[in-house]
Amino acid sequence: MNIVKKAIPIVIFILILMIIVSIFISLSSSKPLTFFGYKPLTVLSNSMVPTFEAGDVIITKEIDAEDLKAGDIITFYNKENNLITHRITSIVGTGGEEHFYTQGDNNNTMDEDMTTANKIVGKELFHIPNLGFLSQYTKGPMGFLLFIIIPLAGYVCLTVYEKTKQQKKQEEFTKSKN
Repeated sequence: MNIVKKAIPIVIFILILMIIVSIFISLSSSKPLTFFGYKPLTVLSNSMVPTFEAGDVIITKEIDAEDLKAGDIITFYNKENNLITHRITSIVGTGGEEHFYTQGDNNNTMDEDMTTANKIVGKELFHIPNLGFLSQYTKGPMGFLLFIIIPLAGYVCLTVYEKTKQQKKQEEFTKSKN
């Protein structure tokens, strides 16, 4: 039982450290951050209103192209290598050579270019309204300080305090036995 109590803070610290490293890697990379096949993405435009708006976060999951159908919302890379999230209007082709035609819910016309299976990042599962504003803020220096550094420092201080408190109790117990 004592080993478990010692291991829990170490595991939590390692998980926090992994998340921080993942955030930095995703900031310096053009690829979205991935957790077990799920990708949180911030919506930057209103092309999908009323489904979701700029500032929302959508959660996408990697999916096989064969499992997609018209009406699904997908995230894909366009010709300029920007991420786009739009609804599939039609699928043309079969046997791994599918071409996906897409359109934003708030757009009057279909997207000019179709996309292929190798450009698809994932299918939208759900969205969280306005969370993207918070994630954009945390990418800045003040947000990083408030949401990453201060909580991490607090966790470290709390862990050190608990260990010293435990050591003092142990010392008092040892003195009282003598």
